[in-house]
Amino acid sequence: MITDILDISEQTKLKGQAVVVGSGIAGAEVAVHLARHGREVILIESGRDQFEPSIQALNDVIFAGKRHRELNPNSYYHQYLPPELRGVSRVRQFGGTSNVWTGKWKYLQSSDFEARPWVDNSGWPISFTDLLEHYRSAGKDYGFGDLEAEAMRPEIVALRAKIAAHGLKMSSFYWEETPTRTAVRFGEEMRRLKNLQVVLGATVTELKLDDSCQRVTAISCSSLEGRELIVEGETVILAAGAFETARILLASNSQLPDGIGNAHDLVGRFYTDHPKHHTGSLRPGSLAQEYAQELQYAPKPRFCICFALDDVTQQEQKLLEHVLYLQPIYEKPLERLWRNFRGRPAYRDDNDSISTYRVKFVTEQAPHKGSRVKLAKEPDKLGKKKLEVDWCFTDQDRQSMEKTIKLLTHRFAEAKLGTFEFGDDPPNLETMTDAAHQMGTTRMGNRPEEGVVDTNCRVFGTENLYVASSAVFPTGPSYSPTFTILALARRLGQHLLQTTLVNK
Repeated sequence: MITDILDISEQTKLKGQAVVVGSGIAGAEVAVHLARHGREVILIESGRDQFEPSIQALNDVIFAGKRHRELNPNSYYHQYLPPELRGVSRVRQFGGTSNVWTGKWKYLQSSDFEARPWVDNSGWPISFTDLLEHYRSAGKDYGFGDLEAEAMRPEIVALRAKIAAHGLKMSSFYWEETPTRTAVRFGEEMRRLKNLQVVLGATVTELKLDDSCQRVTAISCSSLEGRELIVEGETVILAAGAFETARILLASNSQLPDGIGNAHDLVGRFYTDHPKHHTGSLRPGSLAQEYAQELQYAPKPRFCICFALDDVTQQEQKLLEHVLYLQPIYEKPLERLWRNFRGRPAYRDDNDSISTYRVKFVTEQAPHKGSRVKLAKEPDKLGKKKLEVDWCFTDQDRQSMEKTIKLLTHRFAEAKLGTFEFGDDPPNLETMTDAAHQMGTTRMGNRPEEGVVDTNCRVFGTENLYVASSAVFPTGPSYSPTFTILALARRLGQHLLQTTLVNK
């Protein structure tokens, strides 16, 4: 069932076997999965069914470094969304940030999990094979296209071979026609399930621990209307995103002064995103024209592809992985007239004649401790400390991006994919925007000295606290983390059913 904190009596104490914080992709997946298997689950969500600006304001942060994009009704981003959500990268509403997501599903590649000697702090303590069954089962259950089958389609195999000869690689992602919104996908089921209680309008303010400081015993929640609520559970899962997860852990400092899971000062550190540049263009060459059908963005649902330098080049040149996307821009009537006047043939995909391609260049960021989020001095409307975000880059980030652009420019031309044109706005980390892919603030490690959570996403130093979020990503080389968030959430749900939440 779904209730609001205002509909719960003030003296009520809710209890469940599992408590999930956050109703986005990860939170909804874990909560519903556990409830379907008969567990008593409570899902806590700060927002409500309808978007409320006053609640959304709880996301406000203090920027100490590079700023992120912010609410802008005239924003280039999310033109398909209502004005109050355009440019927003985190949403406090039932369904979380899935409410503004564009619906691109992409596996991380096997190499993305491996340590790279030239990238400090790289490598995951789990492998691609640890997530593969969860990628596959989630893709089947959610109705995505088969990415593995797509990779073996003859046209894709042929194009891959042709660009590989020039030191380039490509990978595919599945783009939904209608992006998954968890409030839509799971809403009715959540209302029907008697063993799942969703509480809206409840913002987590602190986690309470037992005397040993190793077990979460209660979750304190508040609403902007002044209502307080205590929730108890045998197992607690934070599925609230990289910023909010770090804030909750750091703000839970009444018993542990540095916050929960922060014995080694790692909570909030190693923050990364995917800086992106989206105003370049590609004048297509003969290979792009030959494979125009594979470069389409519409109609959806469909598979799309992205390009990068191959792994050998990245290793030899000690580069991070930067990814390039090509979006067809179709001829306008005057362009068509001018082309016909000059006697040039048209080339087209299934939609129309192509003029050029818009280039989106997305960068991997090297993980380092100095890029971080921490508690600020300024309070929010609940009287709790806001986050201060110091998003910053290293010389490796800058040098890798500069060298990658030069190599991509040369190799695209050599492969006859086309010629880049960046005009007066070349890619630059200082001017590029974030991708709303917050990662790394509670990174996964084998030991507490290496990360905040272990390989099962349990917070080090605790017995019953877990994180389901891109916050646990040690690195995020490939663009679009959502499929990996979903796979990790599904993996966690199965782990809990086999361990801490085994029915007696």
